[in-house]
Amino acid sequence: MEYRWIGSEQPHLDEVSIKAIGEVQIGVFGGSTIRGARQNEDALFVIQDESRSWMFTALLDAHNSSQSAELVIQLLHDNKNDLISICNSNNAFLELEPYFLHLFTNTGFKDKCRKLIGETSCLLCFQQGEFLWWFSVGDCMAFLFHPELVTFNQYGLNQRQFYEWIGQVNTFELSVPCYTVGRRQLRQGTNYIVLLTDGVLDTNDGLYTDYRNLYNAIVQEDLETGIRTILDHLSRQGARDSATIVCWKHFNKETALIPSD
Repeated sequence: MEYRWIGSEQPHLDEVSIKAIGEVQIGVFGGSTIRGARQNEDALFVIQDESRSWMFTALLDAHNSSQSAELVIQLLHDNKNDLISICNSNNAFLELEPYFLHLFTNTGFKDKCRKLIGETSCLLCFQQGEFLWWFSVGDCMAFLFHPELVTFNQYGLNQRQFYEWIGQVNTFELSVPCYTVGRRQLRQGTNYIVLLTDGVLDTNDGLYTDYRNLYNAIVQEDLETGIRTILDHLSRQGARDSATIVCWKHFNKETALIPSD
């Protein structure tokens, strides 16, 4: 199952839109026009295995135009078959990083980036069974929510990076490309995987910069309710920046690592 959404084509200005794509809940608020919102430069690409054994998502937040986000979405779509093959392999968690490095450092792709107006943050996430992998360029955020982690005030998987992009300004043009990559074991029980663009965090009241508030909103009776709680708050705040949330949950039957004592 493949799903593509580009905010420049469906901006959802002044409105909250929530939809389910398989196991994934997607929420969008395009920004308040009364506060100056004129366009939505977020974008999303989702592939879900037909047997629902794995999930791959790419969330983008472009700057100065939507061209860079559109280019990355097209790159993922064009290479969808190779990506699916890797996600179906036994070595997916080892193969994904070098695969995306190959795509993003390809000469043809970098040539296209130089001709763009603007640049984009890019957050990739793959979940299969009890493990989660992510690859992050820029300031989109990924979270793993579980009560055992909250006990230690652990919420985020990555940290916002304000000077990394793909596009006209391109981290993959550096002699040493800069990005964040990681893997995490899910805890036993219900885990919530949440990806979001910075429009969720950058509101006047900064409610969701306290990740406890984000956690409490998401971990409700159902994901749609949680996402609507967050986006309705942004709408009431008259948030200018577009905000996109992608969320799914996975029940992990396996025992997760615990201390020996």
